[in-house]
Amino acid sequence: MKKPIILITGGRAYDRHFHGLSLTLNKTYTAAVAAAGGIPLLALDPESYDEYAAMADGLVLSGSQGFSPDPKLNTGTEHTDRNVDDQKLITAFRKAGKPIMGICLGMQQLNVSFGGDLQINFKYDSGIEHMMTKHTIEVAEGSILHNLFGTGFYINSRHNLKLGKLADELVITATSDNGTVAEAIEHKDLPIIGFQWHPERMRGDFPEPPEGPDMTPLFEHFIGMVKDNMAK
Repeated sequence: MKKPIILITGGRAYDRHFHGLSLTLNKTYTAAVAAAGGIPLLALDPESYDEYAAMADGLVLSGSQGFSPDPKLNTGTEHTDRNVDDQKLITAFRKAGKPIMGICLGMQQLNVSFGGDLQINFKYDSGIEHMMTKHTIEVAEGSILHNLFGTGFYINSRHNLKLGKLADELVITATSDNGTVAEAIEHKDLPIIGFQWHPERMRGDFPEPPEGPDMTPLFEHFIGMVKDNMAK
């Protein structure tokens, strides 16, 4: 079987050398996909949603690169001005029946796509910081995470939003150590998974945080989901 092509979303940035707009994606995403046996492909064209879904075998919705309120999501979201619309990509890949992994903002976008919503700046209510820190999570038995890593472990944390109302088709498979934040989701029927932290940063030479497990097996599991889907 050929290596699966994995489409990854990026964000806009400012090119300080040529003084103009550019596109950006942290190399940890492409390294994680490649190490797991996939071929990373950056989503560049804002008009080719169906074509991307036909070309690629799976989709990784990356995390955000900054913050701006987004009225489409009612409560606001962390993101840069994406060069492609995450919601349109999700729709195209759902229609094509292909696996999706959402990371940080990507997980939030999945919840919105299936009818859920988000809560902004929840730390002011909980009094617990989730931006640029680390904490442990509690993992549901029988979930993908439980099968790979056990009942709990340390993760990084880089978000000011959390899932509010959970979409009916999704199941929470991990929560923050105090139980207030959904940290992982799985779709009840489709090959769709999401993680509130950044697993792509928990591997390689400088894992963040060093106390957490190597997340390479998580990306290998996703590539396995993609290959199983390709074999149908």
